[in-house]
This record gives sequence, structure tokens and C-alpha cells, in this order.
Amino acid sequence: MRPPKKAFVLAAGLGTRLRPLTLETPKPMLPLWNRPMLAHTLDLLAAWGVRDVLVNLHHAPGPIVRYLASQPVPALRISAVFEPVILGTGGALRNARWFLDQPFWLLNADVVADLDPRPLLRAWDRQHPLAACWLTEDAGPRTVRCQRGFIEDFHDPRGGHATFCGLHLLDPRILPFIAPDGFDTIIAAYQRARRKRHRIAGVFVPGSFWADIGTPGQYVQAHRDTARRLGHAGDSFTLPAAAVLTPREQRLLASPGHWASDFGPRTSDLESRPPVSRPRSPVPCPLSPVEVLPPRGSAREFFRLPSVRMPGARLVPAILVRWSPERPDNRLYARHTRFLRSLGLPVPRLLMDAPRDRLLLMEDLGPGTLETRLPEMAPADIRRTYRRLLDLTLRLHIAGLPAARQVRLPLMPAFGPDLYRWEHDYFIRHVLLGRLRASSRTVAAVAAELHTVAGDLAASPQALIHRDWQSSNVLFRGAQPVMIDFQGMRRGPAAYDLASLLCDPYADLPAPLQQGLLREYERRHPQGDAILAVFPAAAVQRLCQAMGAYAVLSRKPGMESFARHIPAAARQLLRALEARPLPALADAARRLVR
Repeated sequence: MRPPKKAFVLAAGLGTRLRPLTLETPKPMLPLWNRPMLAHTLDLLAAWGVRDVLVNLHHAPGPIVRYLASQPVPALRISAVFEPVILGTGGALRNARWFLDQPFWLLNADVVADLDPRPLLRAWDRQHPLAACWLTEDAGPRTVRCQRGFIEDFHDPRGGHATFCGLHLLDPRILPFIAPDGFDTIIAAYQRARRKRHRIAGVFVPGSFWADIGTPGQYVQAHRDTARRLGHAGDSFTLPAAAVLTPREQRLLASPGHWASDFGPRTSDLESRPPVSRPRSPVPCPLSPVEVLPPRGSAREFFRLPSVRMPGARLVPAILVRWSPERPDNRLYARHTRFLRSLGLPVPRLLMDAPRDRLLLMEDLGPGTLETRLPEMAPADIRRTYRRLLDLTLRLHIAGLPAARQVRLPLMPAFGPDLYRWEHDYFIRHVLLGRLRASSRTVAAVAAELHTVAGDLAASPQALIHRDWQSSNVLFRGAQPVMIDFQGMRRGPAAYDLASLLCDPYADLPAPLQQGLLREYERRHPQGDAILAVFPAAAVQRLCQAMGAYAVLSRKPGMESFARHIPAAARQLLRALEARPLPALADAARRLVR
């Protein structure tokens, strides 16, 4: 058949599971990447060749009417019909029978969809059903039972294997099966039609995307899942607090009993901020904005809160961290923060620690990491900053381990044969095999070479190390670098941290600067000569681990950009291999640079 020219968009729902977001704003008008979900739906229909669209309204119709009037879609003629009493999906069709004079699309305005409509059109031509419904096996409750291309039951939780995605290609012949008055659903109409031997096709669309926006959690996840498709990979997004924080989390933020006493509000940095005069109310307000920061690879979620009320009624910006025990090191952040501060190392001030709820609140040092600042920094500023970072590294390496032993600081397991082997396997599995499709002979040769690297590092000077000491884990308080993401601290080769900092693919430091900083470290550390001697091996170990991480992270939704760091890591690896020759690994690195 020719693509339908008409579509009926269901926008009358109450959105009860998304309250309070939907008390005054209908769910189709909630923004998805700063555009109403209804706008994405209309764009999809226009791309499919639809020309006439009818939208039904009930709850909070004003925002939808104003949007349709002020933001016309040139390819579409859009009409609206208001339901004083909500009629359900079936009753809405009965109410719009004047519009339904040919096959048409029926879809929900609050569903995020990206698909090719041709499989549904082909099913229509082949099978001549009463309706063709889009199904997926990849998400949702999977209550639909579909056999030989036809739906037998929409609500079979035990025998179902698919989810109905809320999109129908529908024939007006459905109208006689809708109740003559009152509330009715399209699913009930389908059941009546099936008893008269009408068939409802179920169609799976390869490469499609579907997300239901039924709950606040689903609303947030839809942004993450659509980031790449809508051109926002790696971007943050802003939503009301009620969308991203549970009611309990909002209460915790408003409760002084959870504020960290040793990092109270009367610190020099926070006192320098002028108080903000605002009404006293629970913070954050359910509809106040919260910025959801891009995903990271640490089983944590980060949220920027523009204003959190500190004890004493002052408002300050803060970063909220929701962490998962999936990563054991996440439990250690608060205690490690206090320990590093006791050593005089600059770390974010901890404002709240609620371990039972897996929440941390930290001072907001702004979005500018060293990684993001480097492209705009002058060479002299880069040298100055890295000398300051070298000061922090030396302080951690010289004073850290004795102090940690003294206070019995819990740490992640020390570097040893198992951890070295895990990092090697990570690189082999995800880079050599997953990315380069290396032969078994190459894999065996690289594994043997990396085994010798582990032996060198095990015999080298050990220290308390950050373990992920790179430019993305450096923020700034004024001109002072601040260390973050240190919960993975452990005993390990001092040279590993040094390699993380100076061979960082995010920074890709030039060789002369790298060598100058190495000589300064050697001069100032009591075991500097021994650490410098093993530095090339540490660079090999660290860069292989980093490339494995980039390969894994780049396969996650919204994190595809990590793959672009692999060539820089390979270049740094080739530089290290000039001093520590490993022929098989060098061959692989050259392939990764290209």
C-alpha cells in the first residue's frame, strides 16, 4: 500500500505516574533533549509522508494547543479534538470517526520511537490485517503473544515474549468493534474483532528504537538512550528534580542531619560566595532544574544542583553522586576524601554522606576538567599546571602509604599478579580480539610480552597510588588543581600513577614536556631513579588498560566518543615501546594508530 496520509496522535492521557511533572504539563509536552516529545512524534510522521494529523486532548490541553499554534510543522495539517471526559484509546477513535476515512497511523504522543515504517506497510500488503502493530522483544514488559506473524494475546505475562510499542497501522473497519459510548480501549476492540476472525499483525522492525516514558526513571533513561540518535552523545541535560531524584533523596538533601560535619559550610571557599536570598523551602524543589551529567564508567550517576541549602540557610551549587555497590570502590569515596584532605591534598569538599542511600553531595567545582581546558591553555600554563600536579603526586607517593597504614585506611586490593593479569586480559579481549581481530599467535605473543612487564612493575618501588590519575580526574578551585575519582586508591607501583598522568591519551603531552616532568620527579623522590627506570613498563601497562576501557565504554549508549582516544593511546604506547621494546605489541599499536 501507499504510506498513509493520515495519523491520529493520542495526547489525552493524565500522566499520573510522572506526577508532579505532569500536574500542569501534559506528558507529550515534557522535553526530550529540549524539544517536546510531541515535536519528535510530529517530525516522525512528517518524514513518513503523513499530511493530516489529529491530536486528541484532555488533561492540561493549553500547553499543547499553544505549542501547535506557535510551532507549526510545514508538512502537516494539524487539528485537535478535546475530550471533556477521557474516552480511552478506543473511545477516542469513535469520537474521531469523521477523520478516519482511510487506513491511518495511530500512536501515542508520549512514546519515544525511531523506526522504518516499511516493515509494517509490507505486512499490511501481504496479510491484509485489520491492523498491524509494532512489537519489540528488546524492552518493556513482554506480555504480547505473537505466533506466525499475528497477535494472539496482548496481556499474557507468562506466555508473552514481545512488547507492544504503541504504534498501529489501522483500518477504519475497526470502528464497529468499539463500544458505542463511554470509555473503551483499542485492545478491547481488537479482542472483539479477533472473535469475528479478524487478524491483528504483529511486526518486529529491525534496527528500531522504542522507549516508554511512564515513570521518572524511564524519562531520564530515554534521554540517555536517545543521545546518539538525536545528536547529543556525551551531552548533559536538564530536567526537573522530581524527574531525576526520588522523594526520599529530595528529603535527604533538605535534612541537616546528613550534612558532613567535617566539611561544614563554614569553609573559606564557600564563605567567599555571597549568600543567595531565596524563600525557605525544601531543597531542591520538585520542579527546580537538575542537570544530569554525561555517563561515566564507574557505576555512578552525577547530577548538578544549581542551589542546595546549606546549614545556615545559604544556597550553594553542588554535585550529587548516586553510586552503586556494583563497584566496591564506590563505598570508599567519602572516607578517602577525608584521608586525602588530612594529607593536605586538594579534594572536593564533602557536603553530605548518606551511605545507606548510596548518595554523596560534593561542592561543585564547575565543569572544567584539565582535559577540557587543555586545548585552550597556553604552553606555559600547561607546564605550570603539570608541575602542580607533580607536587600532588609526590605528596601522595611519599606520605600516603605510611599515613594510610597508621589510620588503617580501607583500600582496594593492591596491585599483584591477579590485577596485572586482569588488565592484560582486558586489553587482549576488547582491543586485540574485539577491535583488531588478532590471530591466536599474535595474542599469545602479546600476552607473553605483557607478562614480563608485570614482573618489572612488581619489583619496582610501591606507593599509595590514585590508580586513575589522568586529566579527566583533575578539576580546579581557582588556579589550584583538585584531585577527584580517587576511590580506587591502592598500594601499587609509583610509576603506574606517573604513567597515568604523563602518558594520558586525553592530554597527549609532547615528549619534551613529559621528559622534563620525569626528571623533576626523579630528582625529588627518594627512589626516583628506580621509579624512572621502570616508567616505560608502567606506561605500557597503563595504556593497555586504558585502551581496553575505551573499547568497552564506547559500546555503551551515550559513551561512543571514548573510541576516539584509542589512536592517541596507541601513539603514547609506541613512544614507551621505544624504551621498552615489545615487538608484537608494537605491531598492534601501529594498527591502532591508523
